[in-house]
Amino acid sequence: MHLEKSGQRLITDYGPGSITVDGERFDSAILVAKNGVSACNLPESPEELTLELLQPLIDEKPEILVFGSGRQHRFPPMKLMAELAAQGIALEVMKTSAACRTYNVLVSEFRDVCAALLPIAQTEESES
Repeated sequence: MHLEKSGQRLITDYGPGSITVDGERFDSAILVAKNGVSACNLPESPEELTLELLQPLIDEKPEILVFGSGRQHRFPPMKLMAELAAQGIALEVMKTSAACRTYNVLVSEFRDVCAALLPIAQTEESES
């Protein structure tokens, strides 16, 4: 039996403080493009995310951009979501753990996908 492979990178591990893509560990936010991955300086707060910060992924013109917002599900500015939609890019926002799984599923379905992932915080934030 021959299994098809998409050729895109896969997230092979994630947890507090790191994300591993095809065996390469990253301890910071990352951009996962169609054929590569790079550490980046995304803001800790999704509310500060801009089109310019995501430009390396936007240049790839993916159908879907998966955004992992860290330990908690937090949305980037609505303006950013509208700007991406105007370019034909669907932004899917979720916690980083769910974003890692979703990204891998979309890759396995041969979908045109990229990901921007904030690291998962080392410790739980206290809830008041």
